[in-house]
Amino acid sequence: MASIRYIFASVVVFAAFLTAAYACTGSTIAAFNIQVLGQSKMGKPEVVDYLKQIIAQYDLVLIQEIRDVAGTAIVELLDAVNSQPGSNFKMTLGPRVGRSSSKEQYAYFYREDKFQALDSFSYDDQTDGFEREPFVVLFENLDKGAAVSKFSIIGLHSKPTDAVNEVDLLVDVYAASKKRFGVEDSILMGDFNADCSYLTRTEFETVRLWTDTSFQWLIPSSADTTVKSTDCAYDRIVLAGQNLIANSKDAGIFNYHERYGITTDLAEDISDHYPVYFTIN
Repeated sequence: MASIRYIFASVVVFAAFLTAAYACTGSTIAAFNIQVLGQSKMGKPEVVDYLKQIIAQYDLVLIQEIRDVAGTAIVELLDAVNSQPGSNFKMTLGPRVGRSSSKEQYAYFYREDKFQALDSFSYDDQTDGFEREPFVVLFENLDKGAAVSKFSIIGLHSKPTDAVNEVDLLVDVYAASKKRFGVEDSILMGDFNADCSYLTRTEFETVRLWTDTSFQWLIPSSADTTVKSTDCAYDRIVLAGQNLIANSKDAGIFNYHERYGITTDLAEDISDHYPVYFTIN
């Protein structure tokens, strides 16, 4: 059964995906690993100009790989995004996490007229299964006519060499989210490193997040979410909760290299990952 689902996700679902910016109704949610986001990157005006344009396309964005010890780079990025006409983003920022001295943070940027962050927690990783514990936030959709009124987001940037175990453990994080918030609708997303040598097709069959059919994977393994010459679907979006699954659409990858017609060097300065996104009603 899992093998059939793998083929379905890689062939049928991908046919509906776009590699351009979204053009649809509802609210669009994205995950973006901004490679080594710190003072050095924020000191490059051209890079920041593209980052703020990319982020402002969406209504809610999970940002990963924030490595600024001073904690000012992510605030500067939020200010840059909000310097654009019509931008009104707020931020929910997680703690610095990681086993080594190279720690990272997760952040959620969200339009304050569309969403409200109600509660959050960093996963209590008692078995030390995660290099960077997932950061979980409960959001309320402020559109009173929306089909999805409340949902959690579980953000993860996995350790590449332990991707199999960390992606599998997301099932436990989802259970913890349901217990704390009492909400079944959940988005599990981020740079899972869930492809190529880090999580192979055979290894997928051992991962509960994949074999449990109550979870729906939106970004297939045939996709390429990397900016460089690699062809890997590292960045993923997985949905839980029948209401959320039924009211989601238009998942895809935003290839800013092609969309903006920029040089390869500039594209790689922005990040080594493209954003992944989808829309909820």
